[in-house]
Amino acid sequence: MNLECCKTRSVSRPGRRFDVGLFGVAVLSLAFAGCGEAKPDRAAVFPAKGTMTFKGEPTHGAIIALHPKTPLPEGVPSPRANVGKDGSFAVSTYDSGDGAPEGEYVVTVTWNKLIKNGEDSKIGPNVIPPKYGNPATSDVVVKIAAGDNAIPAIQL
Repeated sequence: MNLECCKTRSVSRPGRRFDVGLFGVAVLSLAFAGCGEAKPDRAAVFPAKGTMTFKGEPTHGAIIALHPKTPLPEGVPSPRANVGKDGSFAVSTYDSGDGAPEGEYVVTVTWNKLIKNGEDSKIGPNVIPPKYGNPATSDVVVKIAAGDNAIPAIQL
């Protein structure tokens, strides 16, 4: 049996093998520590909830966008919300329902009802008047302040 390769590595210099192992662990630890994606600083957001109806009907499935009257800091996404079955919504900026930064916002809404054709469904046209789909023409304005915010019912 030929043990020449084993003698050279493990018997003649056991201390060196240990040092290389620690060095390797240290290098891998540093490499993995640098692999995490850095998260940018987030703007403070405050919970905001409300309800929305159109012609007295809950706008289930409508999409709400909040357009700041004063620009948000760079990298801060625009707040938005999806309307639930009962017409309620919770505003989200970073995470679901986390809220929005302080400020005044013009609200826009789109609500594409589903058109059913037998077992199939497709997205239909926006049933909300075009005025509410454009921040330049929408007259719905909400204010978000520090703390919890109960947005007055939006009735279109």
